[in-house]
Parts: sequence; structure tokens; C-alpha cells
Amino acid sequence: MTAFRFVHTADLHLDSPFVGIQEVNDHVASQLREATFKTFERIVQLCLTRGADFLLIAGDIYDSRDRSLRAQLRLRDGLRPLSEAGISSFIVHGNHDPLDSWAAALEWPEHVHIFGGDSVTAQAVDRNGETISHVYGISYPTQEVRKNLAKRFQRTEDGPFAIGLLHCNVGDDTGHEPYAPCTLGDLRKTGMDYWALGHVHNRRILSDKEPMIVYPGNTQGRNPRELGARGCYVVEVDGTGHLTAEFVAVDTVRWLWESISIEQLGTDEQLISAVEQACQRMREEAEGRPVVGRISLTGRGPAYASLARPGFVTGIVESIRETEGADDPFVWIERLEVDIRPPLDLEARRAGQDFVADLLNLIESYRKDPEHIQSLRPHLEPLFLRRAQRYVENPTDEELARWLDAAEAMCADMLMAEES
Repeated sequence: MTAFRFVHTADLHLDSPFVGIQEVNDHVASQLREATFKTFERIVQLCLTRGADFLLIAGDIYDSRDRSLRAQLRLRDGLRPLSEAGISSFIVHGNHDPLDSWAAALEWPEHVHIFGGDSVTAQAVDRNGETISHVYGISYPTQEVRKNLAKRFQRTEDGPFAIGLLHCNVGDDTGHEPYAPCTLGDLRKTGMDYWALGHVHNRRILSDKEPMIVYPGNTQGRNPRELGARGCYVVEVDGTGHLTAEFVAVDTVRWLWESISIEQLGTDEQLISAVEQACQRMREEAEGRPVVGRISLTGRGPAYASLARPGFVTGIVESIRETEGADDPFVWIERLEVDIRPPLDLEARRAGQDFVADLLNLIESYRKDPEHIQSLRPHLEPLFLRRAQRYVENPTDEELARWLDAAEAMCADMLMAEES
């Protein structure tokens, strides 16, 4: 068979707003408004520079059923240079942009194919008069697709390579609505060589061979849950049918999250410097991109007194925004979260003669005796044998010790708060 290359992307959510971003300056606002579009432009450029034979877009091209005209025009115009270069684009629609939502009457470039929603169809990919692959796909006719669409796929066309293009939910732990639910077994039974999936926003390679099954994730993070690099996959198919998939980050603005312990921060200057250093770390991690960042201050220490003062946290945020937010690329602090405790001298409290001292000494006795700490496990077992096991795994010895430390601090804080 002939070797070829394609790009697999999904969940563009063109013209999607950034959730929770408020009070941004004009410099930041203009770049956030353009982020999803700039990201799509990077995907197009990636196809051109890598010499891709075709582009696959696995649903949720637009962010909502109204499909803003701006988004539709930018998609059409973005695909035009690919078509002019002889690079085909294959598109299915998902739950955010089903076929029954509004669409402008646009004339699409010649080599763009949008799959219908009635049945799975196959499209041949030709190069120099030779069919190098078939792409099978189906779009969502409506938003609420609860049927297993994967079972409708079956390799029927003669050809060296078969690709399934589908917006779906594989398994039951994706964290997304179970639209077009299916299993890995359903996908494997179809005879496809590669599954180009969409819907899940975190990239995952569910199977690396026979067939390769891939979620590329969304292309542009838009809220604090969509952290880190976002992009698409460049997939190489060699003359034997062997596949390699390379993730390429194409996000224009990156969401990042830093955590700072206040334990060693004794002065206001040290605290402000720690926040500035967190901004610098995010800037480096973003690899030249603008950053929307969230910083969490945690732990207990002397900085608690300053952070508890009205307006102090707001002042830090405003100062950082004025400096870091004006740079290009910018670092915009979306939020400074504070989850801190006042300094606590546990050793001094253990030397007391009250209930707090008795409790702290009891906890310390558990900490010093490994067998004693293991005696806690039977009391915790009901937690892991019931519904909580979906969210919390049975702790290791190290984790159990950390839980004991956290419980000690929590109990001490609550009991001493009652004293004040």
C-alpha cells in the first residue's frame, strides 16, 4: 500500500467564549476573542507544512446550535487553502453543532466533505489516481443522540486503509455526556484501521494498534478544567499499514494552574515574589503562548495574617495583572485562590493539659506506630466498598499517613477556633 499522512482534530468550538474571564484589559480581551480561530489557522498551517493528504474533524466544530455566522465563514475560508492545495477535509458534526441547527447557505471549497446524519457513508481519498484510504462517517442529525452509532460502521469498501470518523462517548468514565455511547469492543468489530474520535476534551489514545483509537482532545482550552497543551494528531501510515501518531500542540492561549505553599513565606515581599515566580513558571511552560492562569495559595504560615486582611489578595491580583497582563505574550491571573491556615505549633499544644492536647497526642501515637495506623483500615473499608469507591481509591500506607496529618490539622483548627 501507499504511505500517506493525515491530521486528526476535533472539538474546535469555534467562536467559543472563555468561561469565567472578567475584567480583562483590551489587550487580553482581543486575543481571547480570536483564540479559537487562531488555533484553527494553526491546524490548517500544520496540514500544509507537514504535507498532509487530508484533514479529519470529528465533531463540535462550532460551540452552539446557533453556529455564529462569523464561525461558519472562518471555517469555510480556513479550509479553502487546503482545498486549493489538493488536501481534502472530512467533517462530522456532534452534539454542539448537529445538522438540524442553523447553517448559512455557503458554498464550500471543492475538497470539503461533510457527512450526513441518516447513515454511515464512505468517502474515498484519492492521490494521483490511486485510492489510498476510505473515510467512514456519520454526523449527529440532532443534539440528543443516545444510540450507539459505532455499531452502524462496517468496513465494506475495497481499499488499503479504513478510517472511522465519529463523535462519541467510549466507556462510562469520560466525564462527558454519554452521546452516541459505545465500547472499545464495538469499535474493534467494525474492521476500521483507525478511529478518529471527538467529544472528549482530554486527549487519549485508547488503543495504539488493531485499530488505533484516538481522542485528540479539544484544540483550545477555554476554562480552568482544560489545562495544559491542547492540539491535534499528525498520523503517519507507512507502506505496511503501520501507524504512528504524533501529538502537536496548536493552542493559542494556554490555561495553567500553579500552587504555592505559604509555609516558608514570612513577609509580604516574599509572598508577592512567590506569586511573580509562579507567573514566570507558567510563562515558560506555555512555550511562547499567552497564559490564563489560576494560582492557589495553600498551607499554613506567617503570611496568613496579611492574606486575611481585607483587600490584600485583590491588591496582589490587580498588581500582577497590570504588569504581567500588559506583556506580549501575557500572563493573566484569572483567580488567586486562598486555602490557608494560621501558623500552628503542634508540639506546644501537645504539651498542654486540655482536650486538644489529648487528641493531638493520640494522633501522634498512631503516627509513630505503623501497626497502630494500619488499625484504621477496617474503619475506612465501608467507604471504599460503597459509592465513594468511584471517587476515592483505597489509600496506600503513604497516603493514609498524609490523611492522618490532614485530619490532625483540621481537628486542631476547628477545636482552637471554638476557644477563640
